[in-house]
Amino acid sequence: MAAPARTRPAARKPKPAGHLVGYARVSTAEQDPALQLDALGGAGCWRVFTDHASGSREDRPELAAALDSLRPGDTLVVWRLTGWAGPCRT
Repeated sequence: MAAPARTRPAARKPKPAGHLVGYARVSTAEQDPALQLDALGGAGCWRVFTDHASGSREDRPELAAALDSLRPGDTLVVWRLTGWAGPCRT
């Protein structure tokens, strides 16, 4: 009788060494960041920073706080790059 074939275990995604830190931004106080917060939470972010600011504003205190909170091995996660970068200037 032949020996049963050996199967390889399914490949697993490597987990980041540090924490996932989320950043969400909405343009006005009336906008609801719930969709972004749900997505960032679903991605495994252990902490999410949220700014309510126009894209034309250069001061984003929660982005600064998110960047300051990062430690070696942490990953900053944004829902959309436009939320992080805002409008591009040339």
